[in-house]
Amino acid sequence: MKRIAAALLLVPATMMVVSCSRPPEQQFLTQFFRAARGRDNTTVGRMSAVEIDPRTQGSVEDFEITSIGDEKRAPLSFKPLFEAEAKAREEEKAFLVTKIEYQNANIKSIEEVLKLEAQPDAKFTPALQKTKAEWDKWREGIATHARATASASAAIKASTGLAEASLTQPGQKPLDARTFEGETISKDVVVNADVRSPDGQTSQKTLTITIARVAGGGREGRPIITKITGL
Repeated sequence: MKRIAAALLLVPATMMVVSCSRPPEQQFLTQFFRAARGRDNTTVGRMSAVEIDPRTQGSVEDFEITSIGDEKRAPLSFKPLFEAEAKAREEEKAFLVTKIEYQNANIKSIEEVLKLEAQPDAKFTPALQKTKAEWDKWREGIATHARATASASAAIKASTGLAEASLTQPGQKPLDARTFEGETISKDVVVNADVRSPDGQTSQKTLTITIARVAGGGREGRPIITKITGL
């Protein structure tokens, strides 16, 4: 009986500990909002892909978490992006080979065209006009392929940003995006926030904050804020 009574006496204390416990998102967001208020860009940069500039957007002075959404998981692989970049580079290289062949075969006419283009009132003979039209197509082709390659490279950089930020940690190997296979894990955290505007006025706003991390290859990434709405 004494053991049962003692156990019953412990119940309220246990319930109090559970009810007062804070989710890890509380400490994470507290640190982020504090760094944003102090314009600690180094800390903000490690924690978030977005920023809250107190000079233009205001600052979160206090907040309360009202809900934490379920985790959403999506497979993550950068292989298709690297394949697309490789294809764009190969197509650009092949185009340049044919362009050089045309250039070498028509070098004198092309040089004449370039000289005339530098003269505002120059007149082209029918033969040179034909060369100019052909050379314009080659020049446009060069620009088109260069844009395609640059776009493919930019897509890789944009898509690997979260994985780089989440998985880059002291003592761990750099992310090898070419071979990485894993998943993105994200959740939405809704908070009621006291927001101080740049002119000093305080109002309450409901913010939805998306927090994501990347896992894979036996590695668990750290959380990164990827989106804030409602500010």
